[in-house]
Amino acid sequence: MRKLFSTLGLLVFVPPLILATGCSGNIAGPGGQSASGGNTVVGPTGTGGNIGTGGNTVVVGSGGAMAIPGKPSSLLGLASGDNPTAHMHKLTATEFANSVHDLLGDAAPLSVVEVDTTTGGFAAAAASVATISPAGVAQYETASGMATDYAFSDATRAAAVLGCMPASATDQVCAKAAITEIGRRAFRRPLTDAEVTRYVTLATTIAGVAGNTMLTGLRHAVWAILQSPSFLYRVELGAPSAADGGRNKFSDFEMASRLSGALWGSVPDDMLLDAAAQGKLSSADDVKAQAQRMLADDRMHRAFTAFVADLYDKVDLEQADKDQTLYPTFTSTLRDALQHEIEQRIDDMVFTEKGDYLSLLESKTTFVNNELAAYYGVPTAATDSWRKVTLPDSPPRVGLLGAGAILAGQGLPARTSPTSRGKFIDTALLCRTIPPPPNMVPPLPDQNDEPNTTVRQRLTMHRTMASCAACHALMDPIGFGMESFGTDAKYRTTDNNLPIDATGTLDGMDFNGLAQLGSVLHKEPSVGPCLVSMVYTYTQGRSINEKDAPPLDTLASAFASGGNHVDQLLLDLVTSDSFRFVEPVKP
Repeated sequence: MRKLFSTLGLLVFVPPLILATGCSGNIAGPGGQSASGGNTVVGPTGTGGNIGTGGNTVVVGSGGAMAIPGKPSSLLGLASGDNPTAHMHKLTATEFANSVHDLLGDAAPLSVVEVDTTTGGFAAAAASVATISPAGVAQYETASGMATDYAFSDATRAAAVLGCMPASATDQVCAKAAITEIGRRAFRRPLTDAEVTRYVTLATTIAGVAGNTMLTGLRHAVWAILQSPSFLYRVELGAPSAADGGRNKFSDFEMASRLSGALWGSVPDDMLLDAAAQGKLSSADDVKAQAQRMLADDRMHRAFTAFVADLYDKVDLEQADKDQTLYPTFTSTLRDALQHEIEQRIDDMVFTEKGDYLSLLESKTTFVNNELAAYYGVPTAATDSWRKVTLPDSPPRVGLLGAGAILAGQGLPARTSPTSRGKFIDTALLCRTIPPPPNMVPPLPDQNDEPNTTVRQRLTMHRTMASCAACHALMDPIGFGMESFGTDAKYRTTDNNLPIDATGTLDGMDFNGLAQLGSVLHKEPSVGPCLVSMVYTYTQGRSINEKDAPPLDTLASAFASGGNHVDQLLLDLVTSDSFRFVEPVKP
């Protein structure tokens, strides 16, 4: 079989090497003391280092440049023999929130933490080289402090968090059991004896201060745990395995960390950690058994929603403000409904229908509440709730590209943008890279300046400029197929009182309108492999390079032959050697 990722010319991204220190100083625990007993240096520094429990911490990352599979190494910006490198993974903002809530309860409040950076559109990929700024350290302290203050505000809440609730500071057996249990989940591995002693001592010392209780002491100990680099970073470095030809293999506990991060965006549960403790995450079959259980857990939906948000981050619906004079019905509640619709639509296909993911490009099934139903021309219900509906034939709102989140998210406040819509398809569905516009390019003329023209006509004139023609030729002919829907995502037949022309072309295939565009995309051979590469990047938590081409070929082939099922893709991915080993299989 031909190699998909070496022949389709897919562009993948490798973050630039960052030689920087994110912060230097103490990660403060109660009273300003270091929670881990020493200074913390947080930032990628290459490919070596250790995470300590009583001294300095060095967080490592990997680096490189944009790579094109199948091209000579001179185009890659890194040596031809470079392999995916072991790295530390800083929790994304979503992973931090999920982890804290899984440890302390969903009701635990959280303040904002440091904004994520992205690589190739994914916060998870950038997390392998991310740093924590000094201001970020303070934000994590505040956020975890707020959450622990709530969780330990009374004994009932604390008992739901801890496996054992000591009655007093003298109950060392219970205190150690409590710290051992919550620490194991937070650090994704068993605590060392020194760590247990440190956090129990912290708890009992604070409990011994006049006016304090053991509840206060335990709250501060857990607060310190949640500020430790062992919590804020997933430690996944691997070790040489003689039984596997000397390749770096992730340990059982590192596999528990990787699985919970990839599938749940959170910390492992006790069942996963127990399996690791019993050595039952060493083989692909062992991993598959746990992954199947995890895919059926509700936490999978939460994590996959975060993936969808990153996958289609170019939708940028939160910034999709519309001119309220022209579009008064495009409200903030409608915008929220549009975002929820696309998330629920994809979640349903992956986990409920477990069907052909690519069929979303032509599907007329979606989810609405009453506000969105009225907006789409679907009958409202007596009870306003989210429900699955089939869209009517008219207006012709078909497929994923007919979702209001995409149509409105790629629109401007007062007009459509075929260029942005075409770029979205190029980048999010076809994995193509569009270079940024050259400097000093004049903006598209306003329709008030050219009142007898459509957006399409003005863009056609714009492409006569040599500096604009090449890139716009990649985007505009695709985006024109969505012109029957305005920037507010409503169907229309005219633009500036002139008839809409929704004809376009993609890779030599002509289409007319949204439905035909979806059909053309469904047949496009790079759409499936593109999605595979996106899922791979997200679950691996790093950028991918030419060395990932062989496993990507294998995964893409299985994805296509198996009917494009994402749940099966996830199983294939986490049981593959590329997920279980740091280095790929050598010839």
